[in-house]
Amino acid sequence: MTSIQNLFNQTGAELSAEAQRVVDGTRQQAAAFIEGANNTVQRAVDRKGMTDRARQAVAARTYRQAQAQTQRLLDEHVAGIQRHKQKLVDRAFGSRGGDAQTVMARRQAQQMTAGLDDHHIALEMLRTAQQDGDTQLAQVLAGHAYAMGWTDIVDQWNHDGSNDRAMAGLLEAQQLPDTSDVAWRMSVAAEFHVEKPAVLDGLREQDIDSLARDDLGGEAA
Repeated sequence: MTSIQNLFNQTGAELSAEAQRVVDGTRQQAAAFIEGANNTVQRAVDRKGMTDRARQAVAARTYRQAQAQTQRLLDEHVAGIQRHKQKLVDRAFGSRGGDAQTVMARRQAQQMTAGLDDHHIALEMLRTAQQDGDTQLAQVLAGHAYAMGWTDIVDQWNHDGSNDRAMAGLLEAQQLPDTSDVAWRMSVAAEFHVEKPAVLDGLREQDIDSLARDDLGGEAA
């Protein structure tokens, strides 16, 4: 896939603007929200005339709200990457609409490839489909091969460069994070992590929950 990789990178950009937005995701939103929460807690700590419990109540409520919000943003960030990767794959191998004959041909191709788990048979089927000019079957077989990890079959699908655009999309998908990777999950979770305010140090989680529900609201003196 070297030549296609070069094609993909020929502009000097590793990702399209659309994909870069997906990678950036909700990071900035989370950072802004965390900064705002920290500022709210600090104002309560610095405020004169408040009891320690009132300060803790403000900190606890703000902390729990920030945790919930950043978790939502983290989930949205991960889901956005997953959706975009699937979108790129669908662009490469998907086909919507068309006349009745095209729809029928695609349905038959999908039935032929369903459950196909033999690499050699799939490769021969693809070569035959290409020789016969059966583009629908070839595309469906290539999509099945991609899902199975048979990269040489996907390469064969584009042996003449006729599917360069689709291959560039697949390569872009490969540049995106593997959201099932534990190390990546831990790394990105750290970016959305909310530090517990120092004023809550030593408190148990259930005590923080209780304070977060406290109706003092930080106004008690």
